[in-house]
Amino acid sequence: MTTPNKPSNDPDLNMPNNAPPDLTQSTSNGWHRTFESLTYRNYQFLWTGNLLINTADWLQVLTVGWLMLRMTGGNALLTGTVVGIRSLPILFLGPWAGVLADRVNRRYLIAFTQIGLAASAIVFAILVASTDFSAGYSSDSTLKTWHLFAYVIITGILHTLMRPVRQALIPNVVPRSVLRNAMALNATTRTGTRLLGPALGGVLIEVLGGFSWNFYIEAGAYCCVIVMMFLMRTPYQTESTARDESIWNNMKEGLIYIWNNRVILHLIVMTVIPNFVFQPLVFIMPIFVTDALGGSEGMGGLLLSVMGVGGVVSTIVIASLGFQLGTGKTVILSLVVGTTSILLMAQIPWIPFTILMFLIMGFAQTQFRVGNSTLVQSLVPDELRGRVTSVYQFDNGFTPVAVLITSSMVQWTDIVTTMTIISSISLCFSISLLFFAKLVKQLE
Repeated sequence: MTTPNKPSNDPDLNMPNNAPPDLTQSTSNGWHRTFESLTYRNYQFLWTGNLLINTADWLQVLTVGWLMLRMTGGNALLTGTVVGIRSLPILFLGPWAGVLADRVNRRYLIAFTQIGLAASAIVFAILVASTDFSAGYSSDSTLKTWHLFAYVIITGILHTLMRPVRQALIPNVVPRSVLRNAMALNATTRTGTRLLGPALGGVLIEVLGGFSWNFYIEAGAYCCVIVMMFLMRTPYQTESTARDESIWNNMKEGLIYIWNNRVILHLIVMTVIPNFVFQPLVFIMPIFVTDALGGSEGMGGLLLSVMGVGGVVSTIVIASLGFQLGTGKTVILSLVVGTTSILLMAQIPWIPFTILMFLIMGFAQTQFRVGNSTLVQSLVPDELRGRVTSVYQFDNGFTPVAVLITSSMVQWTDIVTTMTIISSISLCFSISLLFFAKLVKQLE
């Protein structure tokens, strides 16, 4: 069972970094504290590494989606599924990845996954480069549709292994007094790359007339992250007691902790809504752009970038001012606003209005993600952080199911009807949380 926190005997976990003492509250406030956590050298390495990982991730999402659309002649089911299936390994490996994160050196685990991601991206880039799309895709080409599924499954497994570690490392490189700021700025590595990744990917496809360059850039980003992980130290990490028990007992301990802590349990359950609404929309973006808006790859990249603008603005507001309505209330209200924007977008498929809705959706989604994850990381002891974080992120494993359902509905009906039904159901659930999630509403 878990014992009280104690300093680690691992020299990597106790390397001095001249960090100030851990205070109960930050010494700065308002806009002056916006980039406070970036004054910590080790957080700089982690933040930069996450920025590169997320840029590569968005680059892959956009490129694989459009590549499948081109190869299948516009098949909505395959286009949505090929990207969404990347999250499928979470259902099988997610909780065990959390156990691993509490048993091994977290920095080395991320470095290992980056090696695998870089190698797979290079191999896939070579396959794509060997196919000539200028005259239209042919079934005789070297690149097959099963290659895309194999590639996203391999990358999905590696991302599953590092997913809880990336989140668990944040409290390990900054003191608790600036954790909320660090979580918010870390979110900019995801929201901000919606600006860089999709825009860069769309431009490269449009200008260079090919897809392979996107995967070479993706591999380069992963290689840079490897260097970051070996330079970074984790001075605020405590020694894990997980290795004193079997992996089965580790898993049992984490699940018991979550079940007995009802606030954590409620926060985890709430994450189901975004992954059944926000994520599928990103994955079926090519279909919405072509069928509802009459756009192309460039328009798809633009909308994801606009969503990133909303996310960046949201994270800056959080980093500077915190959650003025209270973290718990903000988390619930952001779900209501986000699902409403998708519902309205479906009713008014007009490009200027769609851009506005993507901006609002990006802002609301980030408010939820940052607020929810900050509450979880603030409440969980470090020796259980990997296991709890992996269960917290387990809902991402249902994304392929959500994408499959969404894509099938599009095939049977149309994109507008599908978005209307899903967003309406999700909005009802979100509104109900305002009345029934009392424990979460009380969290500051």
